[in-house]
Amino acid sequence: MKGLDKIIARIESDAEKECEEMLAAASGEAERIKAEYDGKIAEVEAEYAERTEREAEAVITRAKSSAAMTRRNIISGQKSRGVDMAYEEAHRQLLDMPRDEYASLLIVLAVSAIRSHATKAEERKTQYGEDIGAVKYELVFNPRDREEFGEAIVLTIKNNYKRAVGADAAKRVVLADGSADIDGGVIVRAGAVEENCSLSLLLESLRETLDPVVYKTLYPES
Repeated sequence: MKGLDKIIARIESDAEKECEEMLAAASGEAERIKAEYDGKIAEVEAEYAERTEREAEAVITRAKSSAAMTRRNIISGQKSRGVDMAYEEAHRQLLDMPRDEYASLLIVLAVSAIRSHATKAEERKTQYGEDIGAVKYELVFNPRDREEFGEAIVLTIKNNYKRAVGADAAKRVVLADGSADIDGGVIVRAGAVEENCSLSLLLESLRETLDPVVYKTLYPES
């Protein structure tokens, strides 16, 4: 039995030693794997941190750009509104002119439109042989201006602007039967052709030319 006990004791000793060796090997492998994964985790964390920083910088850059654009748009919009207000004020002042000065303005507008139409008609006759005949020049006003100035303006043009528009054209100036839905100014109708000299349309037509001047006057620092 003693021999058997020795054999069993040796087997147990060898098994324990083998277990210890396996445990040590497993522990070493575990440490190696842990170190490897710690390195990978650190690498991933560094890469993630770098990517996050880049993305954060990109977000900040976009935000700054958007803020700058918004600021420019707001300032531009305010300046454009300022220009619009300048035209609105000019329009108001035209409508609020003393009535005698306003009547003089209506005469100037009517005479200018009659001369323009007569000049174009003569050019068409010369270049194309087109003769539109002796059409009447009908002055169309809004109801208020027609009632207050209509007949007087027609008589003034007939009597005092023969040289400006031509004696023959002056004879053909008449007051239109109806009125027009315009803010002010006059429409000159010659047959099928109309020269619209309403105040709102005149101001609008001048904007392309005057806008840069008005803008520079209002905002010289720009």
